[in-house]
Amino acid sequence: MKVAVIGATGSVGKQTLEVIDRFPDKFVPTLLVGGKNVELLQILGKKYGCSVFSPWLHGPAELPLDKLECSDIMVYAASTVDYLNYMSHFLGLGKPVCLSTKEIIVEAWPLIESFSGLIRPVDSEHSALWRIGAKGPGVKSIYVVGSGGSLRDRKREEIENATLDQVLSHPVWNMGPKVTFDSAFLINKSMEVIEASHLFNLRGEQISIVIERTGSIHALVDFVDGSRNVFFSKPTMLIPIAYALSYPSILPLDEETVTQPGDALGYRLDKPDFDRFPWGKLGHYALELGYTSRMAFSVADEIAFECFKDKIMKPSDIYHFLVKAIEDYRAISYPESITEYFSLRHDMIEKMWKEVRAI
Repeated sequence: MKVAVIGATGSVGKQTLEVIDRFPDKFVPTLLVGGKNVELLQILGKKYGCSVFSPWLHGPAELPLDKLECSDIMVYAASTVDYLNYMSHFLGLGKPVCLSTKEIIVEAWPLIESFSGLIRPVDSEHSALWRIGAKGPGVKSIYVVGSGGSLRDRKREEIENATLDQVLSHPVWNMGPKVTFDSAFLINKSMEVIEASHLFNLRGEQISIVIERTGSIHALVDFVDGSRNVFFSKPTMLIPIAYALSYPSILPLDEETVTQPGDALGYRLDKPDFDRFPWGKLGHYALELGYTSRMAFSVADEIAFECFKDKIMKPSDIYHFLVKAIEDYRAISYPESITEYFSLRHDMIEKMWKEVRAI
C-alpha cells in the first residue's frame, strides 16, 4: 500500500514511519511532507526513495499532486491546517485519510463531514473510541480519557505561575510542545470533546472527560443496555497509527506495546477538577455556540500557546482569551468553502493578535 505522510518529521509522522518500517511488505512511502526540519526530511526521502516536499525547501511551490494521487492512503499528522485542500482532494478521490490533527477536525468538520466514512482517527482517544463502538448503534455516552497532564498535582496558585519547562514535562506521554501545553491545562480534552462530537455524531451531554493517571485507559463507551466497553493499552501512538493504516485488519505489533491483561485490574477513573482546570469545560461551551465558535477556540489556542511561550499570557489570561474568542464568533456564519474558511481563519488570527498587542 502506497502511503503519503503529511507531517513526516513530526512526532506522529515519525512514528508512522516506524510502523511502516515494521511492515515493509505492506506499506511503502510515496510522498513525505515536512516543515522546517528539511535536513531530516531529505534524509527520509533518500531512505525511502520517495518524493519530499516542504515550503522551507521548495518555497511557495505547490505540493506534487501526481505523487499524492498515486498514493493509496494518507496520514495527516501535520500540526497545521495548511494542507486541508490537499486532504479534501484526496478524500474526493475516495481514498482514506488517517487523521491525527485536532485542528482540522475541530475547525473544518463541516467541510469534510461528507467524507466521514473515509476518515480514520489517529488521536489515541478517538481511535480507541472508534474501536470499541462509539460509531455503532446503541451508544448512550462516551468518555474521553486523559492522564491529567503535567500540572495535575499542582495547586491553583502553582498552575497560575507554572513555567514553560513545567508545562512541557508530561508525566506519561512524549508529545510535541503544543499538544503537551494543551494537555497541561486540559485544553486538549476540550478539543477532544469537540472531536468526539464531530467524529461520532454525538451531543455534548453524551460526552464526559475522565482522568486515568497511568495513560493506560484511553476510552470508555456506555451502551443503552447497561454494558460498557473499555479500551486498555500502554500509552503508545503506534497502536492507533497501525490500526488506522491497516483497518479493518489488525497488525501484529511488537508484544511490548501490548499490556498484559492482569495489569488492567484495579484501574481508577477520576473526575477532572474544573476549579483548577476551567479550560477543560470550554469544549462543551464551544459545542453549544456553534461551528464558528469551535473554529475560533482552536485558532485562539494556537495564539495562546505562543503567548504563553513568550510570557505574554499567564494561564488565567489564556482562559479569558479563549472564552472571548468562543463568544466573539457565536453569531458569525460558518464558511461555505475551504477558500472562505482560510479567509475567515486569516481574519481571526489578525484580530486576535491585535487584541494580544493591546494587552
